[in-house]
Amino acid sequence: MALKLTGDEDEAAELTQETFVRAYKAWGRFRGEAGTYTWLYRILVNLNKDRISAIAKQRERETSLTPTEDLEGQHELPDPSADVAGALEQADFQARLRQAILDLPEGYRECVVLKAMEGLSYQEIADAMGITVEAVRSRLARARQHLRQALESYLSAGNGN
Repeated sequence: MALKLTGDEDEAAELTQETFVRAYKAWGRFRGEAGTYTWLYRILVNLNKDRISAIAKQRERETSLTPTEDLEGQHELPDPSADVAGALEQADFQARLRQAILDLPEGYRECVVLKAMEGLSYQEIADAMGITVEAVRSRLARARQHLRQALESYLSAGNGN
């Protein structure tokens, strides 16, 4: 889940490690009102929010970036032994989808990752994020709308099928 939230293996590894360190330190305070799995998700989600805030603050302080710094590690090359055209199309769609998910507003992205990629129920997502089930439904509906809009031009051009 950390990888899906961050889009970066190194950041995901750090986020995962920090999640377990925090859980270990807080284990004595765990009341058992939610499942352990949900509790760990909650810690991860909160740490990710902190990470996003820190990144935003850092970007505000930075005055310039080279274009290649923003794109590092975001594109995967297709397997050369596979159908090249199909592999390129699939890789392109996956990259666009991954970027569209990363571009979602913070709360929407977390809901999408928890539901679509981690398979949690609405109640488990609500518990992990500290919101109501109705808020989960609303965020997922809005996230789907954002994703449709972000991918509309690509899909309407006959790509990604």
